[in-house]
Amino acid sequence: MVTVTAPEFRGAHRLNAGQGRSWRVLLIASSLVLASTSSLAEELKPWFAETTPTLVLDRLDGARIDLAELPGGPVIVHFFATWCAPCIEEMASLNALAAQQPVQLTILAVDVGEVDARVRTFFRERPVSFPILLDRDRSAMKAWHVEGLPTSFVLDRDLSPAFKAEEPLDWTGPAVIPVLTRLSQRKNGTPAEQTIDGSQSREEIR
Repeated sequence: MVTVTAPEFRGAHRLNAGQGRSWRVLLIASSLVLASTSSLAEELKPWFAETTPTLVLDRLDGARIDLAELPGGPVIVHFFATWCAPCIEEMASLNALAAQQPVQLTILAVDVGEVDARVRTFFRERPVSFPILLDRDRSAMKAWHVEGLPTSFVLDRDLSPAFKAEEPLDWTGPAVIPVLTRLSQRKNGTPAEQTIDGSQSREEIR
């Protein structure tokens, strides 16, 4: 096994040395495995968190976003880094979903632990139509218990936990939009009907 570590970025906030090394190795190892797949996956798994973690971050353009103040869902919260190869492909897929606008949908892409200039250069070359948030000190990553990149969370229209994906996802796949549509119609306290592949409902898995 070849051990690789994520690039160091001048000015980036870091965890303490031991935690930082472990975290970077884990993220890179996940990225290398995921990069070997030939296409994006089509699986969202139920997310059984009791409450939605807070998310208050600066946007890349300077404005600040508080998830709790958004008008409603569904909302996709997507954690990524510019050095993560699978993240690049999934970012394009998210942008294609945003262009389709199948339902009232908010996408928040959260860059983890990189300096602003690097992120700004990345999106100057690959513009997207949704907000890019900056988790400079990785506090959001820790609050959302993100263990590898990319990781995505989907909230229903009440901003309650619904689904998560811990591998790259094809957001334009034929099974995705029906799930987002159901979430947009979901009433408070009513579980989503099924996973993205139609296998089990959240209630059945409980």
